[in-house]
Amino acid sequence: MSAYITGLTALCIPHSGRFKAFWHGIGSPDNWTVAGQNYPDTSHLFGDREIVDVSAYLALAGVQASLSRCASYERAVFDLLYRNIEQNSRPVPNVQPSDLDDVVDFKRIIAWIWEWERSGQLKQGKSMRSWLNIEDPWVEIQR
Repeated sequence: MSAYITGLTALCIPHSGRFKAFWHGIGSPDNWTVAGQNYPDTSHLFGDREIVDVSAYLALAGVQASLSRCASYERAVFDLLYRNIEQNSRPVPNVQPSDLDDVVDFKRIIAWIWEWERSGQLKQGKSMRSWLNIEDPWVEIQR
C-alpha cells in the first residue's frame, strides 16, 4: 500500500464535511506522522478503506506536500492505538479520548478492534477499547 498521513497529523487536518478532530496545526510535512515511513501502516487490516483525499485543504492552506492521502479520523485514532498500545505496550501520549469524542466515532473503532481481536490479529484489544472509554482514559497496558 502507499503511504498516508495518520496519527495526530491526520487528526489536525480538516476533512470535507467534518469538524476538525484536534486543534493543533499540522506543522511541516517533514514532521508529519506518515504510515509506512515513520509510523506503522495498518493497511494489512484496512486495505485502502478509511483513506481521505485532503489535497483541496492542503492547496487552500498553501502547504506544499507530495502526500495528500490521509487516514479518516477513526482510522487515525485506531493507528494511534495500534502503534502505542498494540505494538509498544505504552499509553497514547499527547491526546485523551475526551479531546476527540465529539468528532470521532469511537463505536466504529471499537467494532474494528473486536473484529481483529477475534480473528487473532490484535492482542491488546482490551486495552485499546479501554482507552476509548472516556470515563476512564487512564488504563493499564497489558504486558
